Amino acid sequence: MEQRAFVRRRGGPVRRPSRRNGPPRFLWLLLALAVIAGVAALVWFLNKGSGDDDSTGSAPDPSSQAVSPAPEDGPSSAQESPAPTPAAALPDQLSPDSEPSDAGGFMIAGGRGYDYYHFNEEATNNYILAVSDAAKSLPDSVSFFSMVVPTGMDVMLKESYLIENNVDSSDQRKAIDDYIYPSISAINPSVKTVPTFTPLREHCDEYIYFRSDRTWTQLGAYYAYRSFCSVKGLEPAALDSFAKHEYEGFSGGFYRESGSDALYDDTMEAYRPGGNTSMDFTDSEGAEYEDWAVIADGDGYDTSLLYLIFAAGDQPYKVLNNNDITDGSACVVVQDSFGNYFIPFLTRHYQKVYVVDYNSYTGSVPELVSQSGATDVILLTNVIATSSSSTVESLQSIF
Repeated sequence: MEQRAFVRRRGGPVRRPSRRNGPPRFLWLLLALAVIAGVAALVWFLNKGSGDDDSTGSAPDPSSQAVSPAPEDGPSSAQESPAPTPAAALPDQLSPDSEPSDAGGFMIAGGRGYDYYHFNEEATNNYILAVSDAAKSLPDSVSFFSMVVPTGMDVMLKESYLIENNVDSSDQRKAIDDYIYPSISAINPSVKTVPTFTPLREHCDEYIYFRSDRTWTQLGAYYAYRSFCSVKGLEPAALDSFAKHEYEGFSGGFYRESGSDALYDDTMEAYRPGGNTSMDFTDSEGAEYEDWAVIADGDGYDTSLLYLIFAAGDQPYKVLNNNDITDGSACVVVQDSFGNYFIPFLTRHYQKVYVVDYNSYTGSVPELVSQSGATDVILLTNVIATSSSSTVESLQSIF
């Protein structure tokens, strides 16, 4: 059944990002110019009568799911990842028996917390331009990857449940796949967009989001890591090649903000990369730490602070090292809190993973790329941040 483009919310109808309201006028102009250029090239090609197999494509259609450009060093078409799982084969999403309860900035439904997301066209357009400009600030030899991560609501809950209960939240899949990614690709085709919504939706029956916190679990981050590897052209490490550790009793931000007993007692699952890995980082006070564990032992942590075992939590600057790799490979990750669960997996592929938090880093990413010799830059933001003017300002200040 086709999803409704409008949802009745408190305060009146609120438009969700949909196929009927794609990029704004200036983005449509860019799309139109790209289409005209593509048609002209096609006419020239046909008149030329070339026997080559290559064909000229048009600009991405914002009404369809974004398709990432194939990486230059990636697999051939015969090795590309399979098509997304058909809707009929996807696992069932949750549809709690009771109505959700509003907790201010989030809601509680079926013993889980879910962040609201409110699509803001102006702020999102500015974010799209900031991503394009960030990629342009780097040398052509550096690959730039954009990862927009959904929060749990649209991945875990059925659309019918959200509509029936007048949930005040925009459609995250449409925002990411039908609006943000196609618009980025139209403005700057060199940006490689990494699918995140579908890889998570395909595993919504697994423990990929916390019940008591707004972030994903490391298992959720693993499925996004596999998607990144597909776009990059890497062979992802098997999940069972990581040493899994579990810590019971985690209570995240939703629990602390609401005090709801329904949100208590999460499990923190950690997948340690193993090998000769370590981390150095600088905290917000300027103190420097060396030889820190990429994922620390959580036995000595208060249960409410277990999220800090992942790469020491939110820090302005850190470097993850894999001393088993000696090829000089390096990448830079520009991230928010979601990235802490993601970056340990990258140590399987890079000798050094440089990480900056765009909310607190005060340096220059282009200078860091130049100094480190990084060949890849990964921008990882959660979808809520794409509608925030502060995110745009932070990205503009470091690129």
